[in-house]
Amino acid sequence: MKTKLYTECSWEGWDRIVDIYPESVTALPEYINDDSTYKIIILEKGIIQITTGGVICEAKAPSLILLSQHDKIKNRIMQPIKAHILFFKPSVIRDEFSFDRIDSGEFKKTYGQAIYQDYTLIQFFTEFENIKDRITPLPLNGLMRLKELFSSAEVQLKRQQDGFWPCRSRSYLMEILYLIVFSYLDIDTAKPDNTESNDQIEFSKISEYLNEHIEEQITLETLTKEFSINRNKLNELFMEQSSMTCMNYLLNLRIDLAKILLTKTELQISEISSRVGYPDSNYFTKVFKKSTGKTPSQYRNS
Repeated sequence: MKTKLYTECSWEGWDRIVDIYPESVTALPEYINDDSTYKIIILEKGIIQITTGGVICEAKAPSLILLSQHDKIKNRIMQPIKAHILFFKPSVIRDEFSFDRIDSGEFKKTYGQAIYQDYTLIQFFTEFENIKDRITPLPLNGLMRLKELFSSAEVQLKRQQDGFWPCRSRSYLMEILYLIVFSYLDIDTAKPDNTESNDQIEFSKISEYLNEHIEEQITLETLTKEFSINRNKLNELFMEQSSMTCMNYLLNLRIDLAKILLTKTELQISEISSRVGYPDSNYFTKVFKKSTGKTPSQYRNS
């Protein structure tokens, strides 16, 4: 019998399906080549050799492996593995995101619109045609953060403790995608001349750290100690690479993630506030309004 790569509601009287399915494995299952889902594989331990379309490559833990519905892979375990897989349909992100419409390329033409902002969370599944570009090494902090988010999604999907479980599980998937896009993937990866300077490498490391710890209390002192860099150099680096100070860069990351959670979920604002690093929801409302011109409630309603 074919494995159901979605989650059914176990509540009596609730006929609800969420097109997300979590699984932790020590070998990639046969249905890894399922043609109705995208797959996010968090490789925690081991080495896998992957062959597809005549291309052979290796994924060494810790790393990400991102597979589309078109990928048909053969895999060989070179060292015993431990991996966590999220199967999901892109329509979980937005109803319009059917595979046919995504493959047609129509969402590439919607720059500046809200629908394109959502498309950026999944575009690498189709725009990175080479499987090598969808196998990405992870720093240890990144592995830990992705595992936390995977576990949180898994708890919501399996335990279904309250009526918010469909919404909350989707929110963890979107946070995983947000972290992947803004920390670990380079949309220009395929360009042969895409070499980074020392400042770009340092900026990437720090911006990864900000994404990985976005829910924590982060100060300039936190960063200067973590990266052995003084405040002036830190802000010079961020002004050069992003045209804003380090704290403003972090603020933008938090506001962008908050916007996604506000528009794509029905989570309480206090929970969203905590998820993006503001335990005081009143302060979050003040910061959000200053940044967007609207309170979180107004932004959600609009």
